[in-house]
Amino acid sequence: MINLHIVEGRLTKNPDYRVDEKNNQVFANTTIACTRNYKSRAGTYESDFITISLRGNEATNFSKLCMKGDLISIVGRTQTDVVQGSDGKKQYYTKTHVMNWSLLSKAKNEGEQTSLNAHPSAIFAGYDPNRDFTAAIEQMTLPEEDRDIF
Repeated sequence: MINLHIVEGRLTKNPDYRVDEKNNQVFANTTIACTRNYKSRAGTYESDFITISLRGNEATNFSKLCMKGDLISIVGRTQTDVVQGSDGKKQYYTKTHVMNWSLLSKAKNEGEQTSLNAHPSAIFAGYDPNRDFTAAIEQMTLPEEDRDIF
């Protein structure tokens, strides 16, 4: 069976770092906002908010290096935990347990920070993820001075 979750997105909050003295474990939890690559019926790009969890040295390093707004990439496994409340009802929590992570870029200053729901088309004019470049590549020609080389 395969349970693999690969996510790239921005942190929505600083990691919640805690030490469990009873079990001598270190944990870090946070949430990643991952923008979908298609528009909703309303014509906007929506985001998914994915809860992630790290443990041990990875949690310590992650908490030291990453903060709200940073662009990260993670590889992990999805797990659903069941907790029975004091009223006897079951509550289900789904989160991704991180096996590997990479810090792709640090957040910009607060004044420069873009919205979490921003899509590349909002930043790069003329961006179209569905554009077919085949015709443009076939019509490309080398500049005159480079033709003698080939």
